[in-house]
Amino acid sequence: MDAQGKRNPNRLKRDLAAGKVCLGATITIHSPVVAEIMSHIGFDWLWFETEHSTLNLDNVLGMLQTTNGTDISTAIRVPWNDKTMIKQALDTGTDVLIIPLVNTAEEAEYAVKAIKYPPWGERGAGLARAQCYGLHMGEYMQTANEEVMTIIMIEHIKAVENIEKILKVKGIDSVMIGALDLSGSMGILGQTDNPKVEDAIQKVLKASKQANVPCGIITVAPEQTNERIKQGFTNLIVGIDVLFLNGGIMSSLNKIKRS
Repeated sequence: MDAQGKRNPNRLKRDLAAGKVCLGATITIHSPVVAEIMSHIGFDWLWFETEHSTLNLDNVLGMLQTTNGTDISTAIRVPWNDKTMIKQALDTGTDVLIIPLVNTAEEAEYAVKAIKYPPWGERGAGLARAQCYGLHMGEYMQTANEEVMTIIMIEHIKAVENIEKILKVKGIDSVMIGALDLSGSMGILGQTDNPKVEDAIQKVLKASKQANVPCGIITVAPEQTNERIKQGFTNLIVGIDVLFLNGGIMSSLNKIKRS
């Protein structure tokens, strides 16, 4: 959002549609300071995690407000593919909704309908930050169906098996692979470098390219990120706040101990 509470053009959606590589980071810590710092560092987008953290929408709302006046895109992963959770997350004014564990085209269609206003979908109208508490209600409702981005998580072998059907659902702007949960669904939890997991990842990437849907993946090291970009991934999470914190502290402490 800009400083007047109006929606900025969704930078992530436009850049991905143009074929650009976009780098994001995940926030799990409830800290407006962390959110503000990360919104100015140079990321293209920030992922606020409410599935695997103690963050709730009240926490996230305060952190989203620290990004006002920047052009960074903001995303919320909801805990579940539930239309009430989706509706409440949308009212925070986030630019992107990330839907976890979507395994079928029907589940993808359910998510899209929950995100879109009628006549496309079934989203209800409210007065919250998204609409600048009523100040920009009409403008928001006219543009939200095009501006708000839908990312579907592919994190189960069932989703991989159904990927071609899932990608045919109108309104999916990107898919994001969760390799760790994917490995668990294949009976090899944690073995994200297992050839079977990699084959599944490449199947999703290939299908996404054929469907002209940007494909994303979560990475944790620069070398891994660069390799995924070479493969054709364009929407990447390159780190998590707690890992950045761990890495920075450990690096500094080790240098001090060695000196």
